[in-house]
Amino acid sequence: MKPFHGIMIDPPWPERGGGKIKRGADRHYTVIKKREDILEVILAADQWNPAEDCHLYLWSTNNYLPWALWLIKELGFRYITNFPWTKTGAAGLGQYARGKHELLLFGVRGQGFKACTVHPETGKRVKNIDTARLVQVHRVRDPDTGKVVHSAKPPEARQLVEDRTIGPYLEMFARGQAPKGWTFWGDQAL
Repeated sequence: MKPFHGIMIDPPWPERGGGKIKRGADRHYTVIKKREDILEVILAADQWNPAEDCHLYLWSTNNYLPWALWLIKELGFRYITNFPWTKTGAAGLGQYARGKHELLLFGVRGQGFKACTVHPETGKRVKNIDTARLVQVHRVRDPDTGKVVHSAKPPEARQLVEDRTIGPYLEMFARGQAPKGWTFWGDQAL
């Protein structure tokens, strides 16, 4: 398997909420309760094969931002910046503030910026990232029921990765069918 230049990870952070009615992530899928266990699962995956020069895109909720920054470092990347995803519609859950956004953290490994932004075949630089690109993206809905799919990320996020980073691409803890050029890994990947 070729090493991946672009890796997106959406860890199953142990978001809980709602007491007995369970409104957190643990209602929708299995969460991993310790940050060290999340790291272990990633490193043990057969598909985990980052290129020496690589871009990492890591989803984080507000509650788990410290864990996400720790995870970036433990995976051998340097944190660079983040991209907000502000979900339209009703405010979400929260203990202190009702959140409507998540962060897509961006990190690099090796000469990630230089090595992963010049297309190997054409020699042309890929597009620069607009940090507001994911702002006000609609929540992802099930095409059959119209209901919001918990924790599903907008397709615009994958497009951002493709526009900014040369492939091949890996999405860890992915859901559904991988689009062309992507490898999906996770118990909900088809």
